[in-house]
Amino acid sequence: MRASPLDAQILDVVKEISPSTAYLMGFNEYAGKLFVASQANIDDRVARVRALRRKATTELQRKTLDSIEVGLQFDEPQPVLDELVQSIFAHLVKEGINDDHMSSLMRYAAESIDACTTRFRGRKIPVAVKALTLYRLGGVLEILQTVKREAKSPSVRAQCDALAAKVSDYVKLFSLDGFGKGEFPNVERIFAKHGSDLGRREFYTKALTKGFDYSETPAELEAKALSWIDEEMPRFRRVTQELAKQFGCKATTEAVEERINSRMKLNPKDLLKTTRTIRKVIQAFVSSDVHEINPKYKTTVIETPPYLTGTIPTGAAQFFDTYTSKPFQIFFQTTDPKRDPDRSVAALIDLLVHEEYGHCVHHSNSSVGFVGKLPTLQSLPVAPTSAPISEGLSFNRELEFLEASKALESKARLTGTERAYVQEMEKHGGLKQINLELEFMTRKWRIIRFLRVLGDVWVNTGKKDLLAFVDWAHEHTGVQRSSAYYQLFPAHEGMFPGYATSYAVVGQEIRAIQKTIKDPKRRVKFSTYLCSIGFPPRSLYIGMLKDYSKSLR
Repeated sequence: MRASPLDAQILDVVKEISPSTAYLMGFNEYAGKLFVASQANIDDRVARVRALRRKATTELQRKTLDSIEVGLQFDEPQPVLDELVQSIFAHLVKEGINDDHMSSLMRYAAESIDACTTRFRGRKIPVAVKALTLYRLGGVLEILQTVKREAKSPSVRAQCDALAAKVSDYVKLFSLDGFGKGEFPNVERIFAKHGSDLGRREFYTKALTKGFDYSETPAELEAKALSWIDEEMPRFRRVTQELAKQFGCKATTEAVEERINSRMKLNPKDLLKTTRTIRKVIQAFVSSDVHEINPKYKTTVIETPPYLTGTIPTGAAQFFDTYTSKPFQIFFQTTDPKRDPDRSVAALIDLLVHEEYGHCVHHSNSSVGFVGKLPTLQSLPVAPTSAPISEGLSFNRELEFLEASKALESKARLTGTERAYVQEMEKHGGLKQINLELEFMTRKWRIIRFLRVLGDVWVNTGKKDLLAFVDWAHEHTGVQRSSAYYQLFPAHEGMFPGYATSYAVVGQEIRAIQKTIKDPKRRVKFSTYLCSIGFPPRSLYIGMLKDYSKSLR
């Protein structure tokens, strides 16, 4: 990958701010390190980012630095807990328990928790932000227990206990009576009594413009979300009614989804096995009919560990060794019934397509230079500005796959790959039945992603509170109240304001460009290109797609 001197300096700052991310990307010298989130350290890195910004000569450099700065300025108590869990998990995946690295990581983590305790003790923290912090405690304690259980060193085991106590004391600063483990009825009572304001009104606009490279105002994003919901709802109602008639049930989201889930009665313990089975034929089908996958592609599918289910309610992807010759990915599938796991073959396909053939292929194709070597910063998958790109293309990939699968229903002559896919679907009710159920899932998730934009705007600007959003979402779309809550708040709003919006906006832009390419083979080529050019800021990415699409018309 090409790196200018300034690009290298920017990458160095990223490594310092998030050593665990550097370690994940293949810079193994950062093993055992963690950024200590003291106010002095944050101020120092912001100053360095601004100094580099004054030297920037390209839009890629400027927008990347803007995004890094806004990420540093996200002044809430929960990111340190997410960083701790992700750091330990990265080490467990890459090397298991290395006593020296783990002991070092524990020391840095303890220092960072102390620094955050100093930053937040005595400050008035909004109730909703307290809830976001409380959701993280279980994950931290779970992963520390995992390390303690697996570690051979008595010293590391003792550090796990000490850090668990320190984190518990830190989280007590944000306690909420009746929170429990964050079950929806509990938080509903708390927010009904105390409100759910996040205190982000001023920061939110900056997060959108500089963090995610959005040109729209919150009001413009709200208008787009409402128009997309209005456009998608008739399609969702149509497929819901068709399935309801078939199943002999009420034409509601809950009733139809329950019948889909019960049709094959998948045991939660069998979800991962089912995904791995259907994945064998789906990957070949995707590669031939949706987009190409590079020959070095390497992704492992695993069950989401208990310490990550609080932030991964359904599924997620993680990238490793980006800047090495052997990048790889992990696709997490959540099966914990206390979260929001998928329970049908159609839903499992939709999740697989989004996480693996969206995110994982995006990282892999980009990292190996499948359509050409990329600039160093364009390959960087960590700054907030990169989120809309991967989430947007993965969101659109769901619809791409649905259309490719439905096209097989009327295709006269199938290829061997297509025939294998159709035969696998016969085991689960037949291609037409799976396509109908897959359309239901795809449309449902499109509604949820559009709702996330709306909720993100309302909750962060204070236009409507969280419970008002949940009520509106249920009344206007039929999505279950608990699903509307879990798919917006604990994970996405805890990560970063504006993240929940990432899926829909870029996904819809990709869709609009894609429609201009009529030839199916050229659309496969376009779909390959868009998931192989890294993680540039949104405006640069869309510009590249528009230019490339012109060569295919």
